Amino acid sequence: MDKQNPADLSATSQPDIRQATDTTCARNESDDTAALTETVRKAQTGDEDALRTLILAYQHRVAGFIYTITNRGDSVEDLSQIVFIKMIRALPRLVQPAQFEAWLFRLARNACIDHIRRQRWQKLLTPIETEERVLDIPDKPSGVDTEELDALNHAIAKLKPKDRALIALAQEGRSQAEMAEITGVSVVALKARLHRAREQLKHYYENTN
Repeated sequence: MDKQNPADLSATSQPDIRQATDTTCARNESDDTAALTETVRKAQTGDEDALRTLILAYQHRVAGFIYTITNRGDSVEDLSQIVFIKMIRALPRLVQPAQFEAWLFRLARNACIDHIRRQRWQKLLTPIETEERVLDIPDKPSGVDTEELDALNHAIAKLKPKDRALIALAQEGRSQAEMAEITGVSVVALKARLHRAREQLKHYYENTN
């Protein structure tokens, strides 16, 4: 029996290995989606354990998402609570449980934008003599006080709320299709908006250095 060259064996086995790896990853993602969907369905019936599981699974990601959009650490806890309260109340009306994650981040995005709009109105309606109190800047969370991150946060803060939401979703590692679904626009429109947001962020960031 002829011996097969090890190099030939390696060359012919690589596609098979990649295919097996891709298949395994796809199966794992499918299993994760199925498990999440089942948890959401249980939560929709009022199952407290399922609700708790969803909150624990997403609380840190939602908090990070909120901080990126608002750029204020003192708003994260309150807004996170608002988001999850909205989630609990609206969850029974979610028609597609498999779309829970995109739906949840859409709730978070809308809550942040509403919060920023309220802050703007508050600033406009605040008497001049108390404006300094309203505009106090909170201490930044530990770990984000480097010069580079300060400059980046300053640049993000200059963006419009909707653009900050896009940058936050991009930092989450969302695909363009997911981002389009969350923001309620087409993928083509999303690409254009994201490009403009990144260019604007780059402009602000470069001008802070």
